Amino acid sequence: MNTDEGQIALGLLLCWGLNIGEVIFGFLMLMVPVLGFALIGGIGIVQLIYVLPFYFSFKKQGKTDTAKGLVIAASMTALLNAACWGAVLGNK
Repeated sequence: MNTDEGQIALGLLLCWGLNIGEVIFGFLMLMVPVLGFALIGGIGIVQLIYVLPFYFSFKKQGKTDTAKGLVIAASMTALLNAACWGAVLGNK
């Protein structure tokens, strides 16, 4: 039986690293404004495209703590994104 359940910190770092990569890609895609703004402004939703496959992969491998780290980091990113949009749109 595999007793290695991974590390939460690894999941956090993986998700945040992927998020940084997405933001950099989004800034590069600002040449196509709609796509660039969608990637940057909608990171809370767009990150599901790359977080879910990693999550299911780690769960299948039995690395539940790493999968938990991914979920924690993705949730923090989504909440921060929603708070920023609330601050921007709430001041009208």
